[in-house]
Amino acid sequence: MGKTHDQGTVSKKRNPIIASLLSIITPGLGQLYDGRFKRGLFIWTAGLTLTLLIFLLMKYGFIVFHGLPQVAIWMICSVALIGLWLFNIVDAYLIAHKLPSFTLKRYNKWYIYLLVLWLFNPIMLTVQVKTMMGVEKYKIPSGNMIPTLVVGDHIIADLKYYESDKPQRGDIIVFKYPEDLRRDFLKRVIAIEGDVIESKNKEVYVNGKPVNEPYVQHTDSSIHPGGTDPRDNFGPYIVPKEKYFVLGDNRDQSYDSRYWGFVDKNQIRGKALYIYWSKETNRIGKEIK
Repeated sequence: MGKTHDQGTVSKKRNPIIASLLSIITPGLGQLYDGRFKRGLFIWTAGLTLTLLIFLLMKYGFIVFHGLPQVAIWMICSVALIGLWLFNIVDAYLIAHKLPSFTLKRYNKWYIYLLVLWLFNPIMLTVQVKTMMGVEKYKIPSGNMIPTLVVGDHIIADLKYYESDKPQRGDIIVFKYPEDLRRDFLKRVIAIEGDVIESKNKEVYVNGKPVNEPYVQHTDSSIHPGGTDPRDNFGPYIVPKEKYFVLGDNRDQSYDSRYWGFVDKNQIRGKALYIYWSKETNRIGKEIK
């Protein structure tokens, strides 16, 4: 129960459980509840700085550093962010537990806590940072891009890459699957608008010339005739305006433009950049191309 003092202020003991719960929801909020405004601000700012650094490393770090050392830096920042979050919870609890009594500050109001929660919640900030940076993480669930990408690879995609440029032949893009726009697919652009594309006995031709495809893997030596199955023989097709023809690198095991048609420009989400984690450590930090 609060006590009213002669000065008109209110003394009210802090509840450690409430302090820790507030810190779980938003780092620094528990410290604010405990009357440690500067401490809470420091914790929140440190968390934001680490979050920004992680996203900067995700988008640009491999360009500068390349390879495993860069991934180690990214992982250190991630561990530091988790450690800061845990410290923030314990710290808020201990401050509240040790306070015999507490004189309420002007900011110790429930609507101030709600305002801080709404403006500075880490989930909202993470979404905002991701939107600002245009960075998204994906995990490769299937083998249709083997050997370039294997099952379990974790990759970074730049969702703002094509805001000022168009996809080029050879780019590996993330796009909304035309048959189910709720799902994201990842394939390689083989032909762009205006191109004539066809395949003859597994060899792909663009504008009458065979495409050099060192990234392609074939796992089935048999040839499927055209007309009944477009896997090995299809076309020629002219790629319409603002459309793209995409194929998987694991050519005999990929469900792609041969079966469901072209990708519309407006369905393209971004460009795949780097592998930031993989079970095969030699693949970590590898540029996707």
